[in-house]
Amino acid sequence: MANKVAVHLNSFVSHLNSLNKTRSKMETLYEKGVIAHRDIEQVYEGLFMNAIASLENWIENLFFGLLTGRIKHPASLVSSRVSIKSNQIAREVTFGGRSYVDWLPYQKYTVNRAEVFFRQGLPFTKLDKRDKKNLEIFCTIRNAIAHKSTHSKKQFENEVIGSNPLPMKERTPAGYLRGIFRTAPSQTRYENLINEMILIINKLCI
Repeated sequence: MANKVAVHLNSFVSHLNSLNKTRSKMETLYEKGVIAHRDIEQVYEGLFMNAIASLENWIENLFFGLLTGRIKHPASLVSSRVSIKSNQIAREVTFGGRSYVDWLPYQKYTVNRAEVFFRQGLPFTKLDKRDKKNLEIFCTIRNAIAHKSTHSKKQFENEVIGSNPLPMKERTPAGYLRGIFRTAPSQTRYENLINEMILIINKLCI
């Protein structure tokens, strides 16, 4: 029997909440002087990379779950163009002989792929401009953390920081993520971006 898409959603949200609990615990240790400033920055980088990797994995599982009928979507318009019951065969067909495929950047990979296998590309084509912009920001921050190249740093400066007059300590990926997004209630940019991620995946499930 197919699992409802809500089960798939709840599992991912639970994972993100677990990551945030780790972040909160590490902030407490930092405030007590147990860990150094570089340690807390590495925590933010690691947690964000974990969240992005989990997002790609979630998109992939949703894609193949809907394609094979293993996951049931509530929207009647969501329908695959082909009938593939085997997850292994679905992956082989989609991967085209490769050992894996990317799902981000979202428009380039997920949307283009969805339009081949699903009618109107649904539900993957439901996201609006703001959602797609946030996904671009996720990728830019991820690349700046993973590669630390001049190009990735420049993209981070241009596409994420932009004209915002941030202090020097917040003009790095870790510093940016740890910086305060709002004070009432207190929320870091990391928390805000994770909340945006949850809103995006919610849209894909309705």
